[in-house]
Amino acid sequence: MLLPKKMFDCSKGLVFAAVLLQICASGQVRTDGSVALEGQLIDRVIANVAGRIVLYSELAGRVAQAQQSGERMNDPQVCGELEELLFQQLLLEQARLDSVVPDEAQVNAELDRRIRYFAQQIGSDEALEKYYGKSITRIKADFRQQVSDQLLAQQMQQKITGDRSATPKEVTAYFNAIPKDSLPFINAGVEFARIVKYAKPSEAEERRVKKSLEELRTRITTGKLDFATAASLYSQDVGSVRDGGKLPMVKPGIMVPEFDAVAMSLKDGEVSQVFKTDFGYHVMSMMERKGEEYQARHILLKLETSADDMMLAKNFMDSTTALVREGTITFARAASEMNDDEDTKGTNGTVIEPNGNNPRWAIGDLDKETFSILDKLAVGDISVPQSFELPSGEKGYRVFKLIKRTEPHVMDLVEDYPLVNEAAENAARQKIVDAWVKERLSNIYVRIIPDYAGCTFEHAWVKPVAP
Repeated sequence: MLLPKKMFDCSKGLVFAAVLLQICASGQVRTDGSVALEGQLIDRVIANVAGRIVLYSELAGRVAQAQQSGERMNDPQVCGELEELLFQQLLLEQARLDSVVPDEAQVNAELDRRIRYFAQQIGSDEALEKYYGKSITRIKADFRQQVSDQLLAQQMQQKITGDRSATPKEVTAYFNAIPKDSLPFINAGVEFARIVKYAKPSEAEERRVKKSLEELRTRITTGKLDFATAASLYSQDVGSVRDGGKLPMVKPGIMVPEFDAVAMSLKDGEVSQVFKTDFGYHVMSMMERKGEEYQARHILLKLETSADDMMLAKNFMDSTTALVREGTITFARAASEMNDDEDTKGTNGTVIEPNGNNPRWAIGDLDKETFSILDKLAVGDISVPQSFELPSGEKGYRVFKLIKRTEPHVMDLVEDYPLVNEAAENAARQKIVDAWVKERLSNIYVRIIPDYAGCTFEHAWVKPVAP
């Protein structure tokens, strides 16, 4: 195998489901680009694309992630993962040449999405912070560059392919070109919509939490209590409470806008007024400002939803569902006008599968709770309101509508037209990308270490040696 079965792990190892191997700060860089710790090799440069390096740890992370997804990795698969990394570096270099920059708002949104996903997988934000031994903010900061590079590479690839789409004639030709015995098997799937109502804390709870934090701030500013001690005793931010509320040095955009705005208004050593974000009420102490970056301590007190708050959300959802069932309002209109879920308000309630960016969900990709609800519905049916709690701690009620259900079957042009159309468009775009890569590799420097130079790649990353 091109990769050993065991990878060395420093400081909790692979971030976010084995995406990146952390390199220990105490490691020593060797002349060949590898990093050693106590005599053991933990990382090294395995490729160079126009001065952009690919690390062994990056490849190892991709392989580990694939293995965790159930894929059996052998040498050709490892080589394929390496080629993806080479291709990304080529795109990033072209982005530099073309002065294409990442969309920071998109980077922040993707970071938030990944945090929500992994928090859901592990149980909660607090569980995620406990597992990695660092705050959500620190995890996001550690992961930011990788997400930025991935999105920038996607942006550059889209620039290369343009808005290439497939005509119905091309889609049909693409489908007919697939040998009948090679048509893919499509697993059972569903399309569904939902309406969400969050349980909102009462005004009395808002006043209670704000007053408690204002009293705590007064004790701090009058010298009766040290800020770090107060944070350790009272803050509900699990990730920073162990360190006296201290957060990492960050740039604006890592934190929520309200937090950044307060931070930018403070001088070193200054304590903010009490302010609110989606996480609750905060008070901040500015530790240090370096240009646009800042490091601060904060205390967070969260708002708690009561049984009465949940009952109000349930009553609202009961009434909304009744109006839909009576025909007074359509489900689509209710989802657009009476929905707290920002992800589905603009789609008339339809839940979009994020990877394929289409409404069809494979049954295996649904979480257990959603599957158990949809499994009991007939097409067109609406569920009774269901209580829920998100990893972030938000609670409420939601209803589901089953729009479509498909049984396992061999791909059909009519039944699966959106999937066939997507595949045809991807094939057309791939031809454009292949031609672009071939042209770029003819005049760009690429070096791959001997261990991987024997890989069979789709493109000529390794130049043939002249006789």
